[in-house]
Amino acid sequence: VTFTLLSRPEAEDDERPDTMALEAAYVAGQIRSLLDSGLTVADQGGRRPAEYGDFAILLRSHKSAAERYRAALAAEGIPSVSQQGGGFFRSLEVTVMLSLLAVIDNPRQDVALIAALRSPLYGFTPDDLAAVREKDKDADFYTALTLAAADMPRCAAFLSELEGYRSLAADLSVEELIGRICDVRDLYALLSAMPDGDARRENLRSLTDYARQFEADGYRGVFRFLSWMRRLEQRGEEPRTGSMERRQAVQIISIHHAKGLEYPVVFLAGTGRRFNKSDTKKAVLIHPGLGVGGKVTDAGRGIRYPSLAWRAIAARLEQESLSEEMRVLYVAVTRAKERLYISGIWPDGDKLTASLGEGLTSPIAPELLRADPCSGCWLLRTALLPDSPVILERAVPRLREAPLPAPAAEEELPRGEAAETPPEWEYPASWAADLPSKLTASALEGWDDADGELLLPARRASPRRPMLGQDAPLTAAERGTAVHTALQYIDYGQCTQMQGIRSELARLSAEGRLSDAQASAADPEIILAFFRSHVGQRILAAEQVWRELRFSLLVGAEEFFPVPAGEQILLQGVVDCCFREGDALTVVDYKTDYVTPETLDQKAREYAPQVRAYALALGRILGLEVKEGVLYFLRAGLDVHLDPREK
Repeated sequence: VTFTLLSRPEAEDDERPDTMALEAAYVAGQIRSLLDSGLTVADQGGRRPAEYGDFAILLRSHKSAAERYRAALAAEGIPSVSQQGGGFFRSLEVTVMLSLLAVIDNPRQDVALIAALRSPLYGFTPDDLAAVREKDKDADFYTALTLAAADMPRCAAFLSELEGYRSLAADLSVEELIGRICDVRDLYALLSAMPDGDARRENLRSLTDYARQFEADGYRGVFRFLSWMRRLEQRGEEPRTGSMERRQAVQIISIHHAKGLEYPVVFLAGTGRRFNKSDTKKAVLIHPGLGVGGKVTDAGRGIRYPSLAWRAIAARLEQESLSEEMRVLYVAVTRAKERLYISGIWPDGDKLTASLGEGLTSPIAPELLRADPCSGCWLLRTALLPDSPVILERAVPRLREAPLPAPAAEEELPRGEAAETPPEWEYPASWAADLPSKLTASALEGWDDADGELLLPARRASPRRPMLGQDAPLTAAERGTAVHTALQYIDYGQCTQMQGIRSELARLSAEGRLSDAQASAADPEIILAFFRSHVGQRILAAEQVWRELRFSLLVGAEEFFPVPAGEQILLQGVVDCCFREGDALTVVDYKTDYVTPETLDQKAREYAPQVRAYALALGRILGLEVKEGVLYFLRAGLDVHLDPREK
């Protein structure tokens, strides 16, 4: 057993390094070194050279870290497979094939039918499926699909192919039927083009093996095969990883799903990650044995402190959580047949070692382990013991950087000979990988159109304060929100006089649109000032007004990023107010920021990209030109008029 204490390298240019990526790079480099050194592993009474599939990387949190480890392994030229227990039945290729078989057996199964249509085999988009459903909103989806086939060629083609499969199902075995589907859809080639192509093909071959075994046991029929597969899934039985696939890729797997599995060489990574103790930080804690305990709030002094019950439950929950972490760690360290490598990364390895070595005894006192923030500290304490079987090593990981090729010296070649230049190809749209798939209009505050970077840090939403009663005063932000909410629901026709506004606020409170505290905090003078302003008068006289208009649509990425045309992103947002005058629209965005005449221009520049996004969306949705955008600052009673066409 080897424990490697990784120290985070000093940051350059004040940039904090990605510690997870650093550790992943270190682990990948170690695997490459072991493979290059000629490592052998036991196999059938003898030993053979180690292969990729003999290595496994165990992670406490598989979902958040697996991609970084796969990228690091790829940088070392090492193929990998990211697996979790239940992965066979949850894998795309298996679920799609089982869904299609279910539709062949009975096409009037909405979930299976939609899953098959939505899969890469047929590629129906959500818009396509919605168009099919529009044909008949009450019947099952198969009926709607048959109606859609009249004017949607893709639907007709699918139904024709499905009918062919259904005709063959009576004569072919399930294995032969799966083979026919693979041939018609060229499924193995499709899987090869997808990430983890080797593992996906292996899963499909395993499913075919199941079908062959099913027939060999004397059973027949698609329905019975599907029922048999469901029973296997419920019992947690999965095909063992094939020898070919095991030897082709390093396994990346969560500790939880590694139970019952063993590998010749195991890397237990990420042990420096702190335990998640969020369950013991809540204001109200619940325990099945101890009951409920909450923090005490002293409204008079404006403080909150833990009660004895809260402290007792928090201590019990923490103890149970640490016990579970200890059990998980036991599973992790018992998965290796021959070699176990453990790693963790910390800001200062020397300081950590000195701290954990103080007062260390053998056996280690439970009180010390209870205070440790991560499993890596437990293991490091063990490695520091004089008689420890754990080998302690230290390293400073670095991200792998491919060396730049040195410029070749020019020399004259003999006539008739040509220089051999290795083929080089770069994906022409590599910049598209850095584009977000979704962008909200509110996220554009402070956006600089020149370089596509945020000028201001993203705002953090302030935590919600507990409502301790009607005497609890609202914050300035909450008062602004109350006015904003009132403008969403208030009857504009009653807003020309103070009495009408007060009556409307009372109505909204009675209807539950506003809480009593919000209704009291929504300053009617602010609302009256707005409707007496030039913008408010235009809204009252407008031909049509929209409030809280939500939108979600695809737009060209070039609208917000300095990139070539052709890529699209999903733009979402909510427009406070929009009104029509003639054939043109004006967008109004309410703001509760505190501004002065001196800071007004700066605030307008910050919010301008957001207004332009609203204008772009509404122009496309409503089919009218958006000629003007207005920022109205409610508390100051100031407004700024913007041309949404200018960038």
